[in-house]
Amino acid sequence: MSERVTIDFGQRNSLWARTLLLLLAILIQGCGTESSASWTTSSPVRPGLFAPGVISTDMREYGITFSPDAREAYFTRRPRGGQPQVFVSYFRGGLWTEPVRWLFSGVHDEAPHVSSDGSSMIFVSRRPMPKSGDRSDNIWISERTEAGWGIPTPLRGEVNQPRLNQEDFGSGMEMGPSLLPDGSILFWSRADPDWGADIYRSQVGPDGTYESPAALTLNSTGDESNAVLVPGGNFLIFQAYRDATAPGNQDLYVSRRNAYGWDSAVHLPAPFNSAFNDGYPSFSPDGSTFFFASDRRGASGYYDIWYVDASSLNLDALTR
Repeated sequence: MSERVTIDFGQRNSLWARTLLLLLAILIQGCGTESSASWTTSSPVRPGLFAPGVISTDMREYGITFSPDAREAYFTRRPRGGQPQVFVSYFRGGLWTEPVRWLFSGVHDEAPHVSSDGSSMIFVSRRPMPKSGDRSDNIWISERTEAGWGIPTPLRGEVNQPRLNQEDFGSGMEMGPSLLPDGSILFWSRADPDWGADIYRSQVGPDGTYESPAALTLNSTGDESNAVLVPGGNFLIFQAYRDATAPGNQDLYVSRRNAYGWDSAVHLPAPFNSAFNDGYPSFSPDGSTFFFASDRRGASGYYDIWYVDASSLNLDALTR
């Protein structure tokens, strides 16, 4: 109950009136509903560790995504020396619950991304493809109904490609997917095992089949991966290894949309980038909070999830 209730007792100041007001106040407080995304109202202006000890732990966590009401968080967790899996945590009573493995996550699943309407989630898996048995990194999708998440199926169309040979995991990999508002997807891949990673977009046809992917104009001779469209659609933030990157590390970049595709990418400044690895960008459903993963100092020394007020990115000024 969010409306404010006002009762006019005139000039009466009786004990009965005060008691009734107190009872009404208690009743209204008890009927109140918790804000659907109250955790986003206090995002720091400098990156802070997200849910330390619960979501960000001494294991490797990255690639976080949320249900539309921001009360379910899905992310990748990988124990040291173990395989990645998709975990989910729920925002209840003002706190994030202890994460549990997502119902349909197998022994090697990662990079979940929930659509803006919450009707589907795509993720990367090495589970065998139904017909070919291919176990390279492929993109799978789970549809959500009133009954919950459905059994995942591989993305239909020309996105998922088989591994060229059994020894080479560099080929046939489709990674870091994100769903766009029009139903198309972004992902990264190495079309040639001897070449760097690039970001691709695949449009979806009327029958739900994904068309042949096209490389984005912002790709370079370096590595580009894990792209996410900034809410509003004018910017794209992605992870890359380029000349501006600290030696041996991945960093975050941003590109502005233009009439022909995307402008040349701009390296995000500190504190969004650090002398360590920074990547796996994403946003809260309302666009107010920016998330990324980093192995920077100040946490476990392994990948953790960090968050910051999205307005502090100041993308308009940065790309002007």
